[in-house]
Amino acid sequence: MAARFRGAPRLNIHPETGETLCIGCNLCAVACPESCIYVGATNRLYSEDGKQKKKKVLTTYVYDTSRCMFCDLCVEACPTDCIELTQEFELATYSRAGLVWDRELLEKGRNIVRYGQKN
Repeated sequence: MAARFRGAPRLNIHPETGETLCIGCNLCAVACPESCIYVGATNRLYSEDGKQKKKKVLTTYVYDTSRCMFCDLCVEACPTDCIELTQEFELATYSRAGLVWDRELLEKGRNIVRYGQKN
C-alpha cells in the first residue's frame, strides 16, 4: 500500500481509559460531501465543585462505507483526531447492510478471515 492510501474508517479510543475520543461535535458529518456519517449525541448533567454542568456524550455513530469516497475531509475536520482512514482495504461483504458500520464496529474493527486461516 502507498503511504497515503485511505481505506477502512476507524474510531480511535483513548488508550488508557478505553473511552472514545469523539466528543459528538458533528463536524465530520458536516464536512462529508456524501452525507454518509451520522453522529448522535446527548447532553448529560454532571456536578463538579458543587455546580451542575452539561457534557455532550456520544450515543450513536454510523458510517456508511458504501457511499464514502474516501476523501479524508472528515478526518481533517475532526478536532480530536478520533476518526481516521486506515490502510485496511478489504471492505467486501455479501450484503449492502454490511457496509453500514456502527460505533462498535468502527472502534473494534472488522474480523477478516483470510484464505486458509482457521477460527
